[in-house]
Amino acid sequence: ARRCGCHVQTHCSESDWEHNYVLDRHGREDTDSLDRFGLLTRHTVLAHANFISDANMQTIRERGAGVAHCPLSNYYFSNAVFPLKRALEKGVRVGLGTDISGGPSSSIYDNMRWAVASSRALHDGVDARLHWDNRGIRDSQIDWRTAFYLATKGGAEALDLPVGSFEPGRYFDAQLIDPQATSGTIRLIDDLDSDADVLQKIVYTASKANIARVWVAAERVVDRYKDSGVS
Repeated sequence: ARRCGCHVQTHCSESDWEHNYVLDRHGREDTDSLDRFGLLTRHTVLAHANFISDANMQTIRERGAGVAHCPLSNYYFSNAVFPLKRALEKGVRVGLGTDISGGPSSSIYDNMRWAVASSRALHDGVDARLHWDNRGIRDSQIDWRTAFYLATKGGAEALDLPVGSFEPGRYFDAQLIDPQATSGTIRLIDDLDSDADVLQKIVYTASKANIARVWVAAERVVDRYKDSGVS
């Protein structure tokens, strides 16, 4: 990786088992173990990272590495919720992942929604036997705007790739969303929904049927209009 500038992708402190296995075997946390092997670089993406400490976050930030936050997968395998907001506040680069082997959906839209939901679960807590003000970790929730950022520019920053936003010097990767698509799941209200409302409804309710066109590096790779004979 050092010689060729390759990207590095690996798990980091995903679950109790993984986190504690590295502690038992190497006598140090996953982040520090990876750093010792020279595997934390600007081109490194760490999957999950649910159990990283504040000190781990500082190391990850200093090395320029990124975290792939996979909220739906974490519900199935990780035994914890990634401290997303705290990581962002500490300057850690975070993008959104799907981890298609770790949950029932490979949709980045679903994972935007789960990112919001899991952050709210961390904020509110889940044990109803506890009093509400002792149940969660306060100030942990994010909103749909942050989730959209993680799915776009946040992911680009974590991967260190020139994509993720409409700016000079970045590849044109884009989707055209049709809210009126047959079998679509977006419901807009004329003269009531603002631009922000429209984007929020896309984040929360868009489905595959609403994706009319897709461009990758300015090349149109999906065109439902063309396939249906619509210009």
